[in-house]
Amino acid sequence: MPVSEAQVQDALKDTVHVWLAYPEKISLERLSARYLSVLDAEEKERFHRFHFDPDRHHYLAAHVLLRLTLSRYAPLPPSEWRFVRGSHGKPAIAPDSNLPPLCFNLSHTKGLVACVISLDRECGIDVETIRPMRDMQGVAQTVFSPSEIAWLNSHAEADLPRKFFSLWTLKEAYIKAIGLGFSAPVPKISFDMTALRLEIGYPATHDRASWFFHLQQATAMHSLALASRGTEPASPIVCRELILSD
Repeated sequence: MPVSEAQVQDALKDTVHVWLAYPEKISLERLSARYLSVLDAEEKERFHRFHFDPDRHHYLAAHVLLRLTLSRYAPLPPSEWRFVRGSHGKPAIAPDSNLPPLCFNLSHTKGLVACVISLDRECGIDVETIRPMRDMQGVAQTVFSPSEIAWLNSHAEADLPRKFFSLWTLKEAYIKAIGLGFSAPVPKISFDMTALRLEIGYPATHDRASWFFHLQQATAMHSLALASRGTEPASPIVCRELILSD
């Protein structure tokens, strides 16, 4: 049930909420029959443009998760949310003085979709499947800073995939939060993974202390990271599963 504006303020004032869904728990056919109608025309068009069913499945699950989740925080049905895009494509809720100033971000990977919700604070989330990579070192050279590469290489070879995707999800959550995505100079952004803090941000002169980061393994196979503008929340990160069902 939607909560009142006062309840939203209280729930999100000192923390952010993360919602997860596992698409494989419901077939694409059943998911479409139950939820495709809540998407807007643009989302439906994008859904149908995918060539492969797994891509449709995860896209639909992610956008349904977003709409159902937002309706838990405001008195608006899932199908009535409207979105706009920033100059670099980051989606946001269309301005509406009757709605609380919610911010959100979405991510999906094989087997998992995730959404972060905050109250008037920029946020980004990323989830990735932890897996071996044929040229992990080569990829690292293109996306990580020298200090990040040194941190990665300080670990045992067997642990490299998990460490690689921990750092990768953290970096992607941040560039999504600032609204630039891969138009940001990714190798020039650097994290201190020991302290879990931003070492060099973008732009390099901005206040690094004004960002909070969270990193966890969502499942044995998935890394999850979020970035949020503001100091570390006074309350723990709230993480819940939303069941997509008939």
